[in-house]
Amino acid sequence: MILTHAHWLTADGTFQEGSILVEQGRIRLEPGDPGPEPGPDVLDATGSLVLPGLVDPHVHLRQPGQSGKEGVANGSRAAAAGGITTLLDMPNDRPPTTTAARVAAKAAIFRQRCRVHWGLHVQASRRPVDVDPSIVASAKLYMARGSPAPAIRDPDGVEAVLRRWPRVTVHAEDEARFDPQRRPHDLARPREAVVAALATLESALRRIPEPRRPRLVLCHASTREEVAWVRRLKAEGFDLWGETCPHYLVFTADDAHRAGARLQVNPPIREPADREALLEAVSDGALDWIGTDHAPHRLAEKTGPNPPSGIAGAEWALPLLLRLRDRGILSWRRLVEVGCARAATCYGIAGRDGIREGAVADLVLVRPSRMPQSEPPVTRAGIHPYQDVPLDWQVQATVVGGVVVYRDGVFPEFQGELPGRRVIP
Repeated sequence: MILTHAHWLTADGTFQEGSILVEQGRIRLEPGDPGPEPGPDVLDATGSLVLPGLVDPHVHLRQPGQSGKEGVANGSRAAAAGGITTLLDMPNDRPPTTTAARVAAKAAIFRQRCRVHWGLHVQASRRPVDVDPSIVASAKLYMARGSPAPAIRDPDGVEAVLRRWPRVTVHAEDEARFDPQRRPHDLARPREAVVAALATLESALRRIPEPRRPRLVLCHASTREEVAWVRRLKAEGFDLWGETCPHYLVFTADDAHRAGARLQVNPPIREPADREALLEAVSDGALDWIGTDHAPHRLAEKTGPNPPSGIAGAEWALPLLLRLRDRGILSWRRLVEVGCARAATCYGIAGRDGIREGAVADLVLVRPSRMPQSEPPVTRAGIHPYQDVPLDWQVQATVVGGVVVYRDGVFPEFQGELPGRRVIP
C-alpha cells in the first residue's frame, strides 16, 4: 500500500510531504516523492492531513455479557471512525474478567471480531489470581463497584493489589463516601470520594518499598485535586501516569445538569475550575493522555427511570483532539503524545509513537470539515454526547497495519482474518 501526495505529522510535531509506503505493516517514508498514479493499492491523500492512529487505553466494548450495548465488532467500527487504531478494553464485563480462563475467552472474541489492534485489562481481586501479568495491560482496581465483583477500597486491600501487579490502573472514587439519595449525580458521588481514594492510594504506595512499587495509572481524572496529586507524586519520582477524557475537557457540571442522563458518567463531570485545571495539565504534560472511557448504553436505558452512567466517545476521539489543537491547548507535538505516544510507552506497545520510519502503519487521514450532527452514530449507544459541540475535522480514512478499515463512512468487509492484532503481549 502507498499513500501518495501525503502531508503527514511527524513525531516531533512538524509536517513533511511526500509518499508513505507500507511494507509488511511498517512505514517507509519517501519525503518529496509524489508517488505513483492512482491504483488499487494507492491511497491519494491530497487535501488531507495524515496523522498517527490513536491509542485509546480505556474503552468498554461490553462483551462478553452485554454485547447488546455495543459489542466488539461494532465498537471497533466506532473506534475506527474516530481515528482509533489501538484500544485496550476494560474488564468490568458480565462476568468480570478476573481469571485466566475469562481472559482467554475474551481474547478469542476480540481475535475474531476486532478490526483495530487490541489488548485487555484484568480486574483486580482481593486474592491472587491465575493471570500472567505479561498478557494483560494492567490490573484494574475499582475503588467503587463497577461490575458484579466488589470494590476494593480499604487500605489493606488496595496495598495487596499494588504489591501483586506490575501495572495497576485505578478508578479512584471511594464508594463509602457516596450518597445515592442525593441529586444531581455529582452530589451523589461527591469530590470527597475522590480525595479519600487518593489518600488511600498514596498511603498504600508509601508503605511499599520503592523497588517493588507498581506503575500506577490514574484513570479518567475529573478534578483539580487529582491534577494536584499527580503533579506532586510525579515530582517525588513515583511511577505515576495520568489520564483524562474528552467529556471532562469539554463540559462542566452545569452542562451535565441540563443534559441529564446523556452526560451522566462516573466519575461525574465537575466545575469550571476542574475543567481548567485538566486543560492546563493536558497542555503542559502533567496528564499523559486522553482516553475516551467509551462506555455505551442503549438509548432506552439512558432515558429510563434509573439511567446507567457512561458516555460513548470513541467515535469522536480524533476530532475532539483536533478541537483542542485548534483552540491552542495542544501543540501538534502534544497531540502526538496525548493521542498515542504516551499511552503506548506506558503499556509497552511498540511502534505507536508517531509517524516515523519503521513504525507500525497505523494512520488516519483527516480533513477540515464540520462533522455532520444529523447522521446516526455508529455506536449502538444511539446518543451523540457532542451533538452541540462544533467539531471542525472529519476522519476520512483509518489504516490499521497498512489496511484500510474505514473510509468515508464505509467499513470494508474482510474475508478471514481481521487486520487488528493483539498488542499485549
